[in-house]
Amino acid sequence: MRVALAASLALLVLALVLVLSSSAVTVVGTNSIPASAPIGYAKGGTKGCQSAGTVPQGTTALRISASINVGPRVTVQVLSGSRAITGGEHDAGWGIDESVTLPVKRVARTIPNARICIGFGAALEPIELKGSVVEVTTAGGRVGRAVRLRIEYLREGRTWWSLASSVARRMGLGHAPAGTWMVLVLIALMLAVAALTSRLLLRELR
Repeated sequence: MRVALAASLALLVLALVLVLSSSAVTVVGTNSIPASAPIGYAKGGTKGCQSAGTVPQGTTALRISASINVGPRVTVQVLSGSRAITGGEHDAGWGIDESVTLPVKRVARTIPNARICIGFGAALEPIELKGSVVEVTTAGGRVGRAVRLRIEYLREGRTWWSLASSVARRMGLGHAPAGTWMVLVLIALMLAVAALTSRLLLRELR
């Protein structure tokens, strides 16, 4: 029991340190297309390209607004002119979320007027697309309408350690009394409960 208790406390501390040392993924840009409602469906095995707007420097993942019960494999490639800048893929089985996030090779510099090509693997049902229908001008000068998916550009931000002070400040708001010190009191109380519980277990063992 003593060994199990010591191992549990050590694993708890280790898990806490690992979580707080990880980076929070943040949205650093979009293609300015809203995703207010579904705009259409795509069959599995299809591929299409659209304007990607400006891809920010440091982008390490793309979030595409698409939904399906059992998502197929998804591939993505970002182009500047005819040159591939970055790309990535997501395995099948990404579920019924409102979007799918694909890790890509880090973008070394900001890419204006980029294009993005998205490919869906084989799927048992249509894939719901979210974005907007916009007017486009063809090469012949004719004006038409086209479907544009919403795309978000993400990159790793600061670690949770560096955000601890701002999180504590916000947690301290809306209380009576209010203040960051309330978070310190809560942490002290949790540590006290853990210490008292451990002491009680050890005393019962004796």
